[in-house]
Amino acid sequence: MTAEDNKAALTAFYRQALTVNTETTPGVVLERVLADDFVSVNGKGTKPKAALMAQVEGFWKLIPNLKWEPQEMVISGAKHVVRSIASGNPVGEFMGLTLDGSRAFRIDTIDIHTVENGRITGVYHLEDWATGITQLKQG
Repeated sequence: MTAEDNKAALTAFYRQALTVNTETTPGVVLERVLADDFVSVNGKGTKPKAALMAQVEGFWKLIPNLKWEPQEMVISGAKHVVRSIASGNPVGEFMGLTLDGSRAFRIDTIDIHTVENGRITGVYHLEDWATGITQLKQG
């Protein structure tokens, strides 16, 4: 596998799994691009591949126009740092709020992925959900 294969896995992760679209489903894409022993890590703890897949599928239902748009990618060996903007209009119960889709969020995110042989083996991630909640409360 080449560096281009690794970058292609990340592109699919953001544009075909995290971003709601009509061409793919998150489960199919994540099954392909995440390693079997994949681990997602943030301040709340760790999630295995199956838990992340379920979470992303839930986001597609709650945020039917979810976009996760990479703005910058820095690569050093197997490490890929991606700065993104996530945005959308949630419908239903989201982050302790009941929403009808009329309010939107737009937040910054930072992910540090480990990508080997065209598959993502792990990610440390941070999303600015505090700003997103403030935006959703303000309307």
